[in-house]
Amino acid sequence: MKKILFCSEASWYATGYSVYTKEILSRLCQIDDFEVAELGCYAQSSEADGKNLPWKFYGNKPDPSSPEYQSYKNNPSSQFGDQSFNSVLLDFKPDIVMDIRDWWMIEFEQRSPFRDFFHWSIMPTVDAEPQADQWINTYASADSVFAYSEFGRDTLLNQCDHIKFVDIASPAANQHFVPAVDKRAHKMSMGISPDSFIIGTVMRNQRRKLYPDLFESFRKFLDETQDPNAFLYCHTYYPDVGWDLPGLIYKNGLSGRLLMTYKCKSCKNISVDFFKDAVHVCNKCKNFSNAIVGISNPIDEQELSKVYNCFDIYTQYANSEGFGMPQLEAANCALPVISTNYSAMESVIKNIQGYGVIPKEYYVECETGCKRAIPNNDAFVSILKELHAAKDLLPQIGANTRSKALENYGWDRAANAWATYFKTVEKKDPAKTWYSPLNAPEPQTEMLKNSASITQSVNHIFTNVLHKPEWIGGYLWKRVLRDVTFGYRCENMDKQFYFNESHKKSNNSNSPFSLEDAYNEMINFRRQINNWEHTRVQKNQQEVGGK
Repeated sequence: MKKILFCSEASWYATGYSVYTKEILSRLCQIDDFEVAELGCYAQSSEADGKNLPWKFYGNKPDPSSPEYQSYKNNPSSQFGDQSFNSVLLDFKPDIVMDIRDWWMIEFEQRSPFRDFFHWSIMPTVDAEPQADQWINTYASADSVFAYSEFGRDTLLNQCDHIKFVDIASPAANQHFVPAVDKRAHKMSMGISPDSFIIGTVMRNQRRKLYPDLFESFRKFLDETQDPNAFLYCHTYYPDVGWDLPGLIYKNGLSGRLLMTYKCKSCKNISVDFFKDAVHVCNKCKNFSNAIVGISNPIDEQELSKVYNCFDIYTQYANSEGFGMPQLEAANCALPVISTNYSAMESVIKNIQGYGVIPKEYYVECETGCKRAIPNNDAFVSILKELHAAKDLLPQIGANTRSKALENYGWDRAANAWATYFKTVEKKDPAKTWYSPLNAPEPQTEMLKNSASITQSVNHIFTNVLHKPEWIGGYLWKRVLRDVTFGYRCENMDKQFYFNESHKKSNNSNSPFSLEDAYNEMINFRRQINNWEHTRVQKNQQEVGGK
C-alpha cells in the first residue's frame, strides 16, 4: 500500500481548503491501494472530530498549556504545519505528501530535511499572474503539480517550462447544494418577502474581496432601477481582517438594504436580518447572543444551501480568486452567477456559462508582484439591470448554470485525478529513505579567503556548509547572493500583512546582512537538518528495539 499524507486545514472546518480535504480524503481512503493520513491545521490531535475520521489524523495545534503553544501562536508558518510536519513524517513515513494551499502555507515542506524521502505532490493556489519567482521555484521543485483551474494551469506552464504538471483537479459543490423547490415559499420561511429581488454573495471579508466596489455598484443599481424590493445579501464575517462594513453601509446609504446571516450562540437559531451589529438580541431566545456567522460561529452546508436559495443572483466580486468555490455552490442552487472575469473566476464563469465582468484595468500588488483586477463597476451594474429586467427568465438561466456546473465539476472527478496519478507513482525504497543510515555531515565553519568572489563564497556555503550543492542557482541561493552583494537583507512586507491579508500598510525593513551572517545562518540550518537526522535514526532504533 502507498501511504499518502494530506496536509491542509482540518477536514471538518468550514473553509474551502477543509471542504476539499474532506471530499478528496473520503474517496482516497476507500481505495485499497492507499493508506491515508491527514495533518490538519488549526486543530489538536485530541479533538473528537479528528478521532472519528476513517483515516489517521494528526493535529497541528499544540495543547494551549504546552511549551510549544506560544511559538505556534507567534509564527504563521507553525500554524500552517511547519512546527509538526517533520515529526508527523517520522511517525507516518509517507510515500506521498500532498498539499493544496497557498505558497506561504506549503513552502516549509520544500525545505524539510526529509524532502528526498517522499514524493511531493502539490496543487498550489494560483490566483493571479505572474507568480513570484520564489513561488515558481517551490512549485518546480515538486515531483508533481496539479491545478485548481485552467487559468492556474496556463499561468504555471506559461511562466515555467519545467513544472511537472499532471492535471486539473477542480473543487466542486456537494449534494447539499440544490435549488429550492419553491423559491417564494423558501424566502418566506427565511423571513424574507417573496417579492424581494436579492443579489447575494458568499465571501470572507478580506481585502481582495471587493466589498467597497460591490456596495457602490449596488447603490447605483438601486438609484437606476428604483426597486424598493431589491436587497444585497452578504454572507460574510464581521469583524474580520478586511473592510469596515458598517462604514461602507453608511457611506453608500444601504441601511435597511443589506442582509446578513446570524446564528444565535445560545439557541443555535439561524436567521436572516438587516445588519444591526456583530451581535444583537436573538428574536427566539431573547439572549444577547445572535452573532454574525463566521469561523467561530459556523453553519453547516445544509444551512448554507438555504442561504444561497434566498438569492436571485449570485456574484463573486473579487480582484482575484484561486478558485472561488461559492460560484459552484451557487450554480448548483440554480442561480445565475456574475464574477470578475479574471484569474480562476474566468475559468469557472466560462465553464458554467455565467456572466463575466471585464476588468477596467489591472494593478500590480507590491507585496507579491501579482497582477490584480479592478472590475468595471458600470459593466457590473449593466449586467445586474439586464437580469433584473428579465426576472421571469432567471429560473431558466439558473437551470442552465446548474446543468453546466454538474457537467464540468464533480468531487469524484477531482479525486479520480489524484488517485489515477498516485497509482503511477513509484514507491521509494524505505531502506534508502526512512530507514537509511545516518546522513549528517558537519558544516564547514571556515570562510573562504578574502580573495574569493562573493559568488564563489556563496557557492562554498551551499556546497560545504549547507551540503546542498543542488540548490545552487535556485531561489534561496539567489536571495543569499543578492543580500550579501548589497549588504542588506531586504524585506518588503511584514508577516502580519503577508499572511493575513491585513488592510494595514506594509512596513518595509532593511537590516544589515554580511557574508558572515550568511555563513552563520546556513551553519544553523545544516545543524537543524542534522538534529532531525539524529532523531530519525534514534526513532528507527527504538522501533526495532520495541519489536
